[in-house]
Amino acid sequence: LPDTRGSWYNQTMTLVECEKMCKSNCLCTAYANSNKSGTRSGCFLWFGSLIDIRTIVEDGDAIYIRLSSSELVLCLNVSLRHHILTDSIESSRTSSAGRGLRVIILIVLVVLVILVSICLFYCFNRKKQQQQGTSSNKFRHDPKNGSGDEDLELPLFGFSIIRKATNNFSVNNKLGEGGFGPVCKGVLEDGKEIAVKRLAKTSTQGLHEFKNEVIL
Repeated sequence: LPDTRGSWYNQTMTLVECEKMCKSNCLCTAYANSNKSGTRSGCFLWFGSLIDIRTIVEDGDAIYIRLSSSELVLCLNVSLRHHILTDSIESSRTSSAGRGLRVIILIVLVVLVILVSICLFYCFNRKKQQQQGTSSNKFRHDPKNGSGDEDLELPLFGFSIIRKATNNFSVNNKLGEGGFGPVCKGVLEDGKEIAVKRLAKTSTQGLHEFKNEVIL
């Protein structure tokens, strides 16, 4: 309550009587019910400026302040602006939280897209390598030639060894020429004689025909 030095006090008046008395006096600026006797009776009236208003958290008395219409409108405007400002702050916080959530969702989606792309790229490369391995194994196993599961297990020689054995594919070592290409005679380092069939650039035959000739 404000400082009581500029107030008037009546111990027996009720709050309703106190209100009527304040409203009937144009100099009255506020009134309050006093609880000094413990019976909730008694009336405080203030005249002039209210000095040293304090808020009492527990067991305090309510004060009723008289305001002119212009002051009341001003208070309402201040209260309304405060309410709008509070709503604006809350709305801004909600909007910020919504933007933060959208950013998190976007990051998660980007990470998922990257992971899926990596997995697809890995699977594609692996499938491609398997296809290349299957193509390279056709020489060892080709169901089209009717050999079933037969594995020829042919020895492999480097090109330098073949070239040395045939004296760089010398014309003197040429045995003949077929649809696949020229055939040259050669001798390995261990003295074993071999026949080397070299694919010609103009040949229209491929791996299947070459394998058939090797089998024959």
